[in-house]
Amino acid sequence: MGKSNVVTKQYMQNNARFADICNFYLFNGKQVIKSEALEEKDVTELALPQGLGGAQAVEKVRDILKSCCVKTADGVTYLIIGIENQTDTHYAMVVRNMLYDALNYTSQVEAHTKEHRKKKDVSGAEFLSGFSKEDTLCPVVILTIYWNCGTWDGARSLHEMFKVKDNDILDYVTDYKLNLIVPEEIEDFNKFKTELGILLEFISCASSGDKLEKAMEEKKVRWSALRDEEINLLNICMDANLTIAGEFEKGAENNVCKGIEEYAAKRKAEGKAEGEECLSKLINLLYIERRMDDILAVTSDAEKRAQLYKEYGIA
Repeated sequence: MGKSNVVTKQYMQNNARFADICNFYLFNGKQVIKSEALEEKDVTELALPQGLGGAQAVEKVRDILKSCCVKTADGVTYLIIGIENQTDTHYAMVVRNMLYDALNYTSQVEAHTKEHRKKKDVSGAEFLSGFSKEDTLCPVVILTIYWNCGTWDGARSLHEMFKVKDNDILDYVTDYKLNLIVPEEIEDFNKFKTELGILLEFISCASSGDKLEKAMEEKKVRWSALRDEEINLLNICMDANLTIAGEFEKGAENNVCKGIEEYAAKRKAEGKAEGEECLSKLINLLYIERRMDDILAVTSDAEKRAQLYKEYGIA
């Protein structure tokens, strides 16, 4: 298990933050799930498919799994909620989460089966299936959190992973959608009630040095509230190299903000270097094809144009 997976798992294990992300995504920020109502569940999903003699058991380990009950218009609803943490795009995440769900539902069926065998209270078709007509399952919801700036460029549903796009076929193929949380796509961070919102807001602005620098002007006070756990997560997941404010008795806010400013400058320099490298490759390609007019067209910078005149002998 990598450092980023460990630190994000530890961070979201906290019930207040777990409830916060669930309320944001599932209930639009409304405080439906209470932190005190959350209960830890075994993160190991283990199942032996029924009817497959000699088949090996399937075992998968989730990042975090908790159960809770919420009040709805129909009464009380019991849910099992899992969180999967990703610092990079996982291009098969849809199938991975779908398997986790299937294993959990299989475990629930097997639990009913064991109970019926113990009580010997079913017969006929119910005995054969190990699941009675009155038995029910607890809904499972998995939230995938993308702990990085920028976009998630992988599939978000099972149908997106198919080469087949014909709806006449796909209408008969059950889809599975990813419950994905990408910081850059969040529009209102005020829906969060814990410091998690501040952390995700920072990540959403860190896609470029310019964007982070601009956001810093209006969010400086808010971001200064970042503390040890958030800064540690940013340093490990995004190589932010921020100063942990808790090490200072005075001026902690200034130390955090100074670190953010330095990180913004670093991202800005990285972006500039990457842009110059891409431009250089493009110019070399154009030169090989002797497209001299296009070489000059790719830049309006006077100094750069003078350099191109000299380097490529453009008349």
